[in-house]
Parts: sequence; C-alpha cells; structure tokens
Amino acid sequence: MAQKNRDTILTAQEFRELAAVHDNHCISIYIPTGRTGEEVDKKHGQLRLKNSLKAIGSTLEEKGLGENEIQQALDRAEELLNDVHFWRNQSDGLALFLHGSSFYHYALPLHFKSQVYVSDHFFLLPLIPFFNDDGKFYMLVLSQQRVDLFECSRHFVTEIYIEDLTPDRLEDVVGYDYRESSLQHRSGQGGVAGAMFHGHGAGKDDKKMETEKFFRAVDAGLMKLLHNEDAPLVLACVDHYYPVYREITGYRHLFDKHIGGNPDHEDPLRLHEEAWLLVEDHFRGERMVRKKQIQDLSAGGRTSAAIGDIVPASVEGRVDTLFIQEGKDRVGIYDRTRRSVVLDEDAGDRSCRVSLFNMAAVHTLQYGGRVFLSPADQMPLKGTEIQALMRY
Repeated sequence: MAQKNRDTILTAQEFRELAAVHDNHCISIYIPTGRTGEEVDKKHGQLRLKNSLKAIGSTLEEKGLGENEIQQALDRAEELLNDVHFWRNQSDGLALFLHGSSFYHYALPLHFKSQVYVSDHFFLLPLIPFFNDDGKFYMLVLSQQRVDLFECSRHFVTEIYIEDLTPDRLEDVVGYDYRESSLQHRSGQGGVAGAMFHGHGAGKDDKKMETEKFFRAVDAGLMKLLHNEDAPLVLACVDHYYPVYREITGYRHLFDKHIGGNPDHEDPLRLHEEAWLLVEDHFRGERMVRKKQIQDLSAGGRTSAAIGDIVPASVEGRVDTLFIQEGKDRVGIYDRTRRSVVLDEDAGDRSCRVSLFNMAAVHTLQYGGRVFLSPADQMPLKGTEIQALMRY
C-alpha cells in the first residue's frame, strides 16, 4: 500500500502525481490542526477527522458502496484517530488523500477549513498557496560544521532531515587535515642532514579543494531530494562560500543572493526572516506582473472571466495565468466531448458534479501555467471570482 506522511515533504513532483490520479472514489480531506496547546490536548483534530470520515462514509453509501467497501476505503485514515504521536506532530493544516489501496497525508503550514471531496480525482485547490507567491523556497545552512536544509514559505520554516543524504560537516568528507597543519618530515638523500616539511590541508589550494569536495558531497545528497523541484534555494554561509557552491551545485534554482556570515550558531527562525527578505520581491513580483498583464489585455480576446471558457481552455493547455478568488468555487459538470460546462443548478446527474475551479487550476498547473489565489480586492479585475489569461 502506498503511503506518504509528514516526513515526506510535499514537492512539486508529488503535487503533479496527485493531480494525475484518476480513479473511482478519490477521497480528499482537509482539516485545520494545531501544533500545541488546547488544539492538541482536547483532540480537536481527531474529532474533525472523525466527522470528516463519517461524512465521506455517507457520500460513498450514496454512490452505491456497501459497508465493507466503505470500511476498506477508510481504514487507513481511521487508524490515525488513535495515533497519539501523529497528532502531537502536526502543523496548521492536515491534508489526506485516499484512493484504492493508496493513502497520502501531509501536515502543512496552511490554514485549511474542514472540507471533504469525493470524485474521480483529488481536490487540490487548497494546496495552491503552498506553491504560490507566499509559497515555497528552500534554505540551506552551510558551514564546515553544519549542513541543514529547511523548507520555508513566508509564514513557516520546517527542517528537512537529510542526515542519510549528506555529510554533517566537512571533516566527514576530508578527515581532520583541514583543521590541523600537520607537518610531515621527509629525510634528505645521501645522508645529508636536512628535512623538508609539507603542511597537508594548510595551503590555500588544499583548503579550496577540500571545500569543493565537501560541497560536492553535500550537493549530491541534496539533488536526490530536490532534482524535480523548481523552488528557489537560499544559501546561508560565509560570503566566500557562495561563489564556490554556486559553481558546483546541480540545482538550477539557487537564489542569486545569500545570507552572509557564519551560520553555525544562528537560530533557524532568524535566518528564515533574512531569507524571506531576500526572496519576497521574487514571489511578489511575478504575481504583480501577471496581474498587470491581465489588466492590460482585458479589452482583447486573451482574457476571460467565464468559467465556460476557462475550463475547456485549461484542459487543452491554453491557460497561461489563472487568478481565483479565495474561498470561491463553482460546481458543475464538464463534458469533454462537447467542451461544455454545465453549472450545478443545471446539472442533471448530481453524482458527476466536480469543482470546476479545482479542475481549471490543476490543469493550468499541469501545463506549466501559474495559479494565484487572491482576496476579492486583489483580483486583477473587480467583481470577478476567476480570471484567466490565455496563451492564445
């Protein structure tokens, strides 16, 4: 049985894998959770999950599943209800996905409202902010004595455990010579009294070679984790390390600015504050540029606020940028053959209804477009719940 948990970060690749799932009775569950205090002590998270599973059971029964089939579908999620360790290691929100024998759950620094969704695909719209302009970047803290990787957004920083992927410190790779100018005596020839001394690891070139060897070992381990990622990676290191690592790394999204100074004893929260100041314009800038594009082109034929136009365009890969108002959705049926949308109030078969905003967002991302969730007053055009910029 496939199962992924909070120890596995939600990567862009995993998001794409979830988006690609199409199966009978794909189940999506979102609940708010807490890290400490009353939220944990009074088991609010367990109660929300229990209520969500009850609601899903009723939905599956309406879809014609028997009691044993429903129990089998929900078994793995129900096991979490009594897992004390699981509930004491939560973040701000919990997302769970079940289909067939597969089960995925992620504790994420996102504030979800409680909701469930059962269809032939997963409901991924609430995850959009995780990859958005408040969204994900990585921070690598790198020194001779420290190698730590953190997953970050504007509002959170979470350590990713990489002990089995990378060396912990430079001496793990090059030994102790880098710290000691150990002198080696070599006798002269022909019995002539004399000696030649060599300082191993003490020379400038030796130091550089040892540092490069260390960085290559670190980068090789990180690439096993990040090879499918496209989030910025911010480096915290002494200034002269940055150009060396930049030259070595295989990660194409190393950020062009770094946090300077020796990070050996720096608190991750303080480093995160500095990192966000570096990347904030990168994230905010893209949103503003794309928002202005929609505003500038709104009089032409490349923008639309009509869900009947946007869904077919997204399915065909024609949506470049999509803005969706936070908390809004439209439910209905999409007929792929006719390329037509039937909204909920007109839909005959209610069991075939889907979230049309979710469909548009997921397909836009799958085809390399960008999706932004925005408050009503920050939408590109006032009075719209969804707005798309077409590629053509």
